[in-house]
Amino acid sequence: MSYRAARSILIPGLGLVLAAFAVPTTAQQPVEPAAAEPAPCDPALLATDGPHPVFVRMHDQRFARGGEFEASCAAAAHTPRSKLRREAIADLRRRAEQSWADVATAVGELETGGELREVQRFWIVNGFAADASKVAVERLRRLPTVAFVHVQTQRGGKQHRTQARSAAWREARADDERTARAMLERRGDEGEFDAAGLTVPWNLQAVHADRAWALGATGQGVTVALLDSGLLATEPVAHALWQNPSERPNGIDDDGNGFVDDLYGWDFAGDTRFVVGDGARSHGTMCGGIVAGRPWGEPRTVTGVAPRARLMVLRGMGSLRAYEYAAAMGADVLSMSYMWIDIELGSYRGVFRTAHEHLAACGVVAVGGAGNFGQSSPAGRQIALPKDIPCVIAASGIDATRAAPAFSSRGPCTWNDVPFFADYPPEAPLRKPDVAGCAAGFPVWHRAKFSGRSVEVLWQDAAGYGLIQGPRGNSFSGPHAAGVAALVLSVRPELTAWRVKALLEATCADLGDEGRDPVYGAGLLQADAAVRAAKAALIDE
Repeated sequence: MSYRAARSILIPGLGLVLAAFAVPTTAQQPVEPAAAEPAPCDPALLATDGPHPVFVRMHDQRFARGGEFEASCAAAAHTPRSKLRREAIADLRRRAEQSWADVATAVGELETGGELREVQRFWIVNGFAADASKVAVERLRRLPTVAFVHVQTQRGGKQHRTQARSAAWREARADDERTARAMLERRGDEGEFDAAGLTVPWNLQAVHADRAWALGATGQGVTVALLDSGLLATEPVAHALWQNPSERPNGIDDDGNGFVDDLYGWDFAGDTRFVVGDGARSHGTMCGGIVAGRPWGEPRTVTGVAPRARLMVLRGMGSLRAYEYAAAMGADVLSMSYMWIDIELGSYRGVFRTAHEHLAACGVVAVGGAGNFGQSSPAGRQIALPKDIPCVIAASGIDATRAAPAFSSRGPCTWNDVPFFADYPPEAPLRKPDVAGCAAGFPVWHRAKFSGRSVEVLWQDAAGYGLIQGPRGNSFSGPHAAGVAALVLSVRPELTAWRVKALLEATCADLGDEGRDPVYGAGLLQADAAVRAAKAALIDE
């Protein structure tokens, strides 16, 4: 009997390793033990021959079913976040390796036969994504290791594919990257943050960021992963860039994490290193400036809730590889600017809930705006994935009058029809949003010429970048929550992700109806109260 050689596999966060298997090439092939009953799958996968974009979920998850994450949180109430992070990442990777060893032979044979293509493995959720024929789906669901075969919803993104970046796009981003590198060299040692003499916009005062700074909380030592469109090379946000301490711009994967020249993050949408530079309307620049924008301009203005935090920049909305990178590379907070509204994701929702529960176990606080669908989507469907996940902080918004704009999405959310969870039914839904930030009427960093919309230019530099006022949306509320989380972690870095979420909610200023409500959640973020509560929190040594 002859065998095909073992293959090299790129695993995010692990680099290039050998998949320890060999595939028989004759008819005398070993037969894997059949599952007692075939694993369930989405019916659409059996309706036609395909190929279908699938996500194959394994049984062996750290949190396999609803309630297990919450039980783990209770059991590790005062455990240091760094200890839990090390244990969780090692455990998730171990489970993924073992499950892969169990299915590798079948996967290899299906690939050889053309029934399975473009396989991409994951550990943040133990499983893999691929294009699969009906034949492949039928075989995979009969493997004892496989728990479910999900269809990746067409409008929900494909975990195993990337988009081609043109040569012109790459050249432009390379120029932007060089510009940002020069700005970082000018940054030098920033020293202690001092707000004296700075202009502090009303939104930062509303969430009491300035009062938290006076308590010594500035975001120092905290990394916020910004999963968005990228950052423009402008001084106040470029100075906030996180830098991979083990990587150099030399065309070599210096740190062996599987990504070459990932200096400031990674472009998971195009599978490139380029995260600096953006289009005519840079969503990421505005959001990044709210999280960690440095003082700049005339008068000198601070826009960052956490003006000493660092920004790890990730492109690729909804990319599970981006989640893995954030966890493996030490991000403390994940600020997400995507939502799959009015898309029937079906069972696939559960993949992301598991990913976020695992991400929280890895020490990452996940945050995002609650959405802008208060006038366009029906009640109960205005807050969508991933902000509808229980452990994710969903932030609604207020304007300068402290009222919620009509566009701000309202809760609640339900999970009763999602495999592995089946909780939060319509009669007892999940209460969302969680908190409120600021959504409109304050300055943000961008190009002074803002494409497609009339804005007021408050200040601009010779390169055409500046402070503008006019853009609005709950995309801006999320970064306020991310910034407050960074302030909390800068004074108590060992707080777990779920305790940070609980502290933010417990210290809000109530708005609207008394108590928690579907418009403002627990209320308006109050950074100083959250920092005080964090300082008083117990953590085991």
